[in-house]
Amino acid sequence: MVRKIANRAEPHDWDTVAPLDHIIDHKLETASLPPARPDGDYQKRRAELKAREAALGFEWKCTTRAPTKEQRVNRILQSLKHHDEENVFAKEPPRQGVTGQSHPRFAGDHFLSNKALIDRTEVFKLAKRVPKGAHLHIHFNACLQPDVLLKIASEMEQMYITSDVPLHTTDEGHPIRYRRCRIQFSIMDLTASKGSLFDQGYKDRAPMKFKEFIKEFPQHYRGVGALEWLQEKLVFREEEAHDLPQTVSGAWDEFNARTQMMKGLFNYERAYREYTRKCLEDFVSDNIQYAEIRPNFMDTNQVWTDDGTRKIDNVGIMEMIIQEVQRFQQEKAGGSTYFAGLKIIYCCPRSYPKEKVANGLAECLRFKQRWPAWIAGFDLVGEEGKGKPLSAFVPEFLQFQKDCAEAGVGEIPFLFHCGETLESGSETDDNLLDALLLGSRRIGHGFSLARHPYLMERMKKAGVCVELCPISNEVLGLTPRAMIGKPDMTLFGWKQLIEWSLDHACMSPVEQQDARRAWEARWETFLDETIEEFGAFDDNFGEKVTEI
Repeated sequence: MVRKIANRAEPHDWDTVAPLDHIIDHKLETASLPPARPDGDYQKRRAELKAREAALGFEWKCTTRAPTKEQRVNRILQSLKHHDEENVFAKEPPRQGVTGQSHPRFAGDHFLSNKALIDRTEVFKLAKRVPKGAHLHIHFNACLQPDVLLKIASEMEQMYITSDVPLHTTDEGHPIRYRRCRIQFSIMDLTASKGSLFDQGYKDRAPMKFKEFIKEFPQHYRGVGALEWLQEKLVFREEEAHDLPQTVSGAWDEFNARTQMMKGLFNYERAYREYTRKCLEDFVSDNIQYAEIRPNFMDTNQVWTDDGTRKIDNVGIMEMIIQEVQRFQQEKAGGSTYFAGLKIIYCCPRSYPKEKVANGLAECLRFKQRWPAWIAGFDLVGEEGKGKPLSAFVPEFLQFQKDCAEAGVGEIPFLFHCGETLESGSETDDNLLDALLLGSRRIGHGFSLARHPYLMERMKKAGVCVELCPISNEVLGLTPRAMIGKPDMTLFGWKQLIEWSLDHACMSPVEQQDARRAWEARWETFLDETIEEFGAFDDNFGEKVTEI
């Protein structure tokens, strides 16, 4: 039906100037705007046009209602940006292009290009202090640096490592094998290694004790330790992500290999519990007040006991997460640390057959009945172009909604990943249609939504939230460079994004009210502390900075 409406549309149906003017008139009537410049009719009309354009900005409400304190902190933020441009980026040597062209460093470059510079900026130091509200797009096995899980694995007697190729060093091809090998880990109920990755005749992914691998590694690969080498294999490098021949498919292939490598480091009890605990500590350290995580509840992802003798099923995984969160909250109770809590988005792979997705939906409902305060929603995850489209599971999704209503649990919202593609008009791209029709409360990425103006307006009217992750979009090849907001981002833009994160969190009204109240108190503290520490940057706010 959506397609029929779009195909019948006449050109004048898409003329949105009149309704936009009506919206803008209302906004301007209710906002305090600076007076137009008194230097002629042209300048007045120019100022009005600029004001009308600004009224459509996502941060408009926060900008026009900003109290004096926020305006001052925004001036500090703009001054810090210019400080960083002059003292961090401008002082770095330019990069050399293919023909020797000089490319000065700048703040808007690829994340992987700039991470080391970002860490040195005053803006980043300030951003870390901001109370951030809710974190709603968390793939649970990718929250922390890989050294966390590698260190735990190095201490496990039953941890084994495998490779798809031997890592022998008896010929000149070994550097390529070390770069291209696909490593995997497993907790196994074995008493000894079944092979050595360093033997020329190694094959069939014969497991080798990880402790033995670490000990022998320096004899075969010099200049770096085993854990450091493995850590480098688990993260994207700039040259890899942005190499000229690289494609979206190629980037996903590397991502999936790393996911397989991470899987065995994550899916045993000690690692799962310690990782959950460190995630919570990391959320608090990053000033996040609430989080919704996406564990993958697939049957091959079940967690092992530390001795490798028994699997812990999905019920056991839920219990581990809940126990660690409750323990964390109890230990922090009464202190200055505030964390509203964590909820779980039940996920299964979009590559699953229909019966397995139906089973996952049924288990999600059972979990909601058993732990009503812990289940936030349901999602399908995995490479969108390689899995099945949402339309393949529409009967199962509709039955799930009916089952939830009959069970009296209320809505378990869909929070679908969709539109994470460069395709247009394909089944993958059409996931946006089905997400809208199925009532998805949020969508993950929605990168292709900009190519669907009608769907975009429908989603705006339905209050659908788009969970954005620009670093993922860059690394997986959807876009050269991306950011949330705009290059001249203001404090008011930060505030609007934070408020939306709380608005669209899957919390009860009482939970949301408590989290909002706690966030507002921390926001005021952040403003006061920023003025106290960085007030000199406001005093130096000069001609280089454009007034908002």
